[in-house]
Amino acid sequence: MRRRRLDQRGAGGIGCLFIIAVAAAGIYAGLELGLPELRNRSFEDRLNESYSFFARQSDKYIRERIIQIASEFHIDLKPEQVNVVIEGDHLTIDIDYQKIADLKFEQKVLAYHIHRSGPY
Repeated sequence: MRRRRLDQRGAGGIGCLFIIAVAAAGIYAGLELGLPELRNRSFEDRLNESYSFFARQSDKYIRERIIQIASEFHIDLKPEQVNVVIEGDHLTIDIDYQKIADLKFEQKVLAYHIHRSGPY
């Protein structure tokens, strides 16, 4: 065991605790901001995969299916946030929603818009 000299004050321990606190705050903020972004991108990928299965379905069915897919990614959508337009053989989907990231010292609103349009 190393003996401490008389002129050492132990200030290194406080600095170490400060670094650990800053790192923990960074990890927390990264999770609060990064997790919704990851869920949104996964949701978009799943929508792109499902888009061809929407063929010849009603707008009501498509809206309900999109809400169901969103819930799998912990995204709470209401029917008014999902706009489905079928014009002839063309399908347009617009989804607008927000997620509030609580950073304890501040709340940040993360706004998402998903647009998909193409042959039906």
